[in-house]
Order: sequence, then structure tokens, then C-alpha cells
Amino acid sequence: MYDKTKFIYVGLDLHKEQHTAVIMDCFNEKLGEITFQNKPSEFEKLITKCKKYCTNGKGIFFALENSYAYGRALAAWLIERNYIVKDVDPARSYAYRKSVPQYKKNDFL
Repeated sequence: MYDKTKFIYVGLDLHKEQHTAVIMDCFNEKLGEITFQNKPSEFEKLITKCKKYCTNGKGIFFALENSYAYGRALAAWLIERNYIVKDVDPARSYAYRKSVPQYKKNDFL
């Protein structure tokens, strides 16, 4: 396996026009967030924002909730640059969200 403390974690909620990313550490503390357009020319903004939190040589771990394949271009772009990219099943995240009491849902949650 890998040492979880040596990464920051980026969860992405992907949409047709724009994506929303939340950046966290291994202790589930939110470090930052960013919303950017679903265009390859905009993807570098995500990396720039994430690298602000990569202290002591930390890597970046991406988790994409990829409904309707809206994140295909982003996933391919990240993989080409040797980032760790995992696909999150939207049905599982929906089931988890239903199991936890919360009153509202938005992209950042």
C-alpha cells in the first residue's frame, strides 16, 4: 500500500459545463476548493490550486464521481501526467449521502 499522509486528496463532482473539486488531507480536513470549466485549457488551474497544498513532496490523489462520462477528458489528462486517478461510483456516493443525516446537498459537500 501507500502512506496516506504523503498525499492530498481531491474529490471531483463532474458536470457537463464545469467541475467542482474539494481538496482534503488524510484527516478529512478541507484545505480548499475550486470550480473550473470542463475544458482541457482549464485543467491546469486545478493542478495549480492543488500544488499549493503539496508540502514536503506530497502527491495528489484524484477521485472522480464520473456520472455520464463528463470527466473522461479530465481523467485522461490527469493520467497522461501520471497522477493517481480513481473512479467513484455515483450510486455508492448517493447511498452514502442518504445514510448520513444532512439537510442539504451541494457540489462541495
